[in-house]
Amino acid sequence: MALRIESLPEYVHVTWHGELVSQDLTLLSHELPKLGLQLGKAPKVLHTFDEVRGMGLPARALEAHGRYLAQIKLPNPTRSASVCHNPLAFGMARMMQMYNQNPDLEIEVFSDLAEAVDWLQGRPKPADPSSLTKS
Repeated sequence: MALRIESLPEYVHVTWHGELVSQDLTLLSHELPKLGLQLGKAPKVLHTFDEVRGMGLPARALEAHGRYLAQIKLPNPTRSASVCHNPLAFGMARMMQMYNQNPDLEIEVFSDLAEAVDWLQGRPKPADPSSLTKS
């Protein structure tokens, strides 16, 4: 698998490396909820892609992951920041941002780590109650 997950005091750091493939999103989909249960909340998540060497991740896998995220009822509003220097990783992170439909999850993409961490540590916006009834 091409990711490492580390729980830090302020956020969870997901370091992506190697060749990214669909199974990596499956692993992430299993591990982050388990970590959230241990923490007792939906954590803020920092994704970094400095060690990514290839992209074998099809757009349909990103779209499916976005549909999965939309179905999750998070116990609290949270944020996810991606820091990308590689154009392919940046494009993939922007697609994930576009596919996100979970009203309790804010996703942003950055090229600067310090800026991403500053944003991540800010307060997430609560979901708009009217958006929960729309379908």
